[in-house]
Amino acid sequence: MSALTTTRDSSADVDLAAGEHWVELVPAAHGEPHQLSFPAVIEPRRRHGLWVRPRLRREVAEVVCEWLNLVYPVDPDWYPLARFEDDRLVVFTGDAAHQRHEIALGDDGRYPLGEMGRWFLSGPTRTPALLDRREEVLRDAARRPPRPGETLVTCAPGNPSRSGFPARIETRPGQAWVPVFRPEIAEAVAAWCTTNHVRCPDEHPLVHFDGDTLVHVHQRWRARDSYLPWRIGPDADGNYPIAGDEWAFEAVTEKSEGEVHEATAAPAWPRLSEGDAGSL
Repeated sequence: MSALTTTRDSSADVDLAAGEHWVELVPAAHGEPHQLSFPAVIEPRRRHGLWVRPRLRREVAEVVCEWLNLVYPVDPDWYPLARFEDDRLVVFTGDAAHQRHEIALGDDGRYPLGEMGRWFLSGPTRTPALLDRREEVLRDAARRPPRPGETLVTCAPGNPSRSGFPARIETRPGQAWVPVFRPEIAEAVAAWCTTNHVRCPDEHPLVHFDGDTLVHVHQRWRARDSYLPWRIGPDADGNYPIAGDEWAFEAVTEKSEGEVHEATAAPAWPRLSEGDAGSL
């Protein structure tokens, strides 16, 4: 099968619109350097009980076409080719006539790609700038010590020395306590979770920001029918309360007695390579 138009400038330079979530196509190989994420509306039912069924805006579908034609030479048996013919998205999974798949625009103005490939809920594209920012956040020692009235909490109790972050504990009658994170701490928690998700995707959630909204993608629930990522907005003070069963935290230390803790040296975080970034 001959390649269609290929562009080296293919880029998912599109952002999330209302009701959309980031999705990725399972790559042909670990650490695929051209891996991109795409914004899509997610249908409730999963494909084969595992993969999401994305529906794409025209401008996003065009970027997907460019990207597929870019990565096709990496593994022609894994990636299809794609192009637009008028308003129809045409996907080629081989040379035979029955391997030409025409996808019409849906009533919602989107192209359903649920039957084409293995798509999963993800986060924004792992660009070098994003990886550098994540590493910078994790190495920032000032984000570790609790302020007066805060407690160190962790969502990974098996590794509290690395996973503990300061939070104000909010208590509600008859309910479990809720950790409330300052914005800069919420960013650090998100960076820690996602860094570990890359290495152990079944053990840690994938967490990222969409504007000022914290988005939590559960490591196991994302394969369930009707599941959508949990969106956590800031409260009136700009802080992030994590109230719910999807993302559980435990206390690491007792509440500080009012003293101001001096910043201590940050733990030695391993640099996240592009190879690590490409894992699921």
